[in-house]
Amino acid sequence: MEDNSNIKEKLKSLLVQLQDWEKTSTNVPGVKIIKIPAKNEIPERLGIEINPVDNSGRLIKKTGHIVLTNEELFTKYAELFDHPKVLELMQEIELLRNEMQVPTPDKPSIIFEI
Repeated sequence: MEDNSNIKEKLKSLLVQLQDWEKTSTNVPGVKIIKIPAKNEIPERLGIEINPVDNSGRLIKKTGHIVLTNEELFTKYAELFDHPKVLELMQEIELLRNEMQVPTPDKPSIIFEI
């Protein structure tokens, strides 16, 4: 693991280099760092965008969830995703979606003869 002071310096540099709302990738698939512009009395800051990837490395959603670098907020998200009732709800929604999908008729295959 990298020295924390080195990471802090890199983050300070990113805060200067990135444009407002610009994102940069990290070495963790599905995690990006995003620059959030200043607003009213709140100074510009960095946040984390979380957008999981599928088995082939493609992002699952067009945009991810922005989590400010606040440990309490991150912990609350983790607790929600880990809650058994949330997992149960997600499974039931997926089952319902699968039941409601209308099967598409098979297209005739095209055979290209040489």
